[in-house]
Amino acid sequence: MSIETAPEPLIVPAAPDDFPFIRDTVLRLRLDAEDLRPQQFITLRRDGSIIAFGRIKPYRHTYELGCVAVLEEERGRGWGRLIVRELIRRFPQDEVYVTTDLPQYFERLGFLRTEILPPELEAKVQRVEGVVRTGVVGMVYDRRIERLPTLAGVYRAKHVIERYLRRTPLLRNPYLSHLLGCDAYLKLENLQPIGAFKVRGGVYLAATLSEEERAQGIVGASTGNHGQSLAYGANLFGVRCVIAMPRKSNPLKVESMRALEAEVEFHGSNFEKARTWAEGFAQRQGMRYVHHINTPELVAGVATMSLEIIEDLPDVDVIITPIGGGSGGVSHCLVAKALRPAVQVIGVQTEGAPAVFRSWKERRLQRAPIDTAAEGLATGQAYYVPIKTFIDRLDDMLLVSEEEMRQAIVLLLRSAHQLAEQAGAAATAAALKLGERIRGKKVAIILSGGNLTIDGLRRVLREQRQT
Repeated sequence: MSIETAPEPLIVPAAPDDFPFIRDTVLRLRLDAEDLRPQQFITLRRDGSIIAFGRIKPYRHTYELGCVAVLEEERGRGWGRLIVRELIRRFPQDEVYVTTDLPQYFERLGFLRTEILPPELEAKVQRVEGVVRTGVVGMVYDRRIERLPTLAGVYRAKHVIERYLRRTPLLRNPYLSHLLGCDAYLKLENLQPIGAFKVRGGVYLAATLSEEERAQGIVGASTGNHGQSLAYGANLFGVRCVIAMPRKSNPLKVESMRALEAEVEFHGSNFEKARTWAEGFAQRQGMRYVHHINTPELVAGVATMSLEIIEDLPDVDVIITPIGGGSGGVSHCLVAKALRPAVQVIGVQTEGAPAVFRSWKERRLQRAPIDTAAEGLATGQAYYVPIKTFIDRLDDMLLVSEEEMRQAIVLLLRSAHQLAEQAGAAATAAALKLGERIRGKKVAIILSGGNLTIDGLRRVLREQRQT
């Protein structure tokens, strides 16, 4: 029988009779031989014979993809990729982890290196590195990237959102245009009901909840704007909403959430600690935890902002967007580039919370310290979905300082009569740094939020007078 007429290989679970062959192959190839059990494995067979296999290894609190092996005479035909994709499909959680000394192979399959591993896998890397193998790293693939909204999905979100939210202006600013040497347009998301762009995601999420989810309620963690968006959407549809926040949070945003009948719980000194509490609370209460990044409905809602920009300025050359966790940046990468492939999307983070910037630049998920007044940018760790999207589609990312954001707040007050919080002014600060790169172009600058307290504004103005 020729290769052309040979039957397609079949993927089936390993049988007990297969185990001696699998175990011997694992030992011969020096793969992970810890806790081998037949029920962990799937096999790829042709004419009844195993030509490749792999397993999902359970731990107490997580799982790992491993022991991917292709028989020597069958290599180079894509069987390893086939097994990995099937293991990903069968994986019992969205975050698919692997520890490997062949990171380049898994990168070609969409995995990213990560310094953020479950403790059990961190312990495994330490256990095997330099003893069994060298150069072992942790990697992750997140299946939620496969559920990012399509352009059609964003249009569906638009038709829902426009019943509850007004379109925000995209206005050319003469002063900024002259100062920057370009046609500078401000997208005024500070004019949203909660003073920030994230309300789009909260409204669409609440509108698409199932009856069971509405009855149970939703939980989120936030430094402010994500929580306000969930509270606003939940209030529209009569859904219970619990928001975990760091202890020293913006009182203006706390008051806004409580006015929208959300239950605000203070936990920890930063967002990551509040998030940990919120995830556990949601699980204990049987409520839906709404991740600030990895929730497709939120991204679809937020992406309507990008849709409006392209509709209002079809020949836009550059979009400058602040990046905290990354939902806004992801939306521009998905929508603006789909409708106008030539557009450049440039992200901006603060020097005081550079986890996403470093992860994008080094192509490795990592944490970073948080020391910034820009609440909307105060993210201490990077997540797979935005980083993989940025690696594939973002044109550039840069960092701005606290001083540069303060200067941008004053500039926006003076030139556009618009109040921006630090995160909301970050894109303007980045535009000032880009200089010649945007000269002569049509540039959309996202003013993402305006929730700056009176005391906060006083501090900004005082510090600017002193410089």
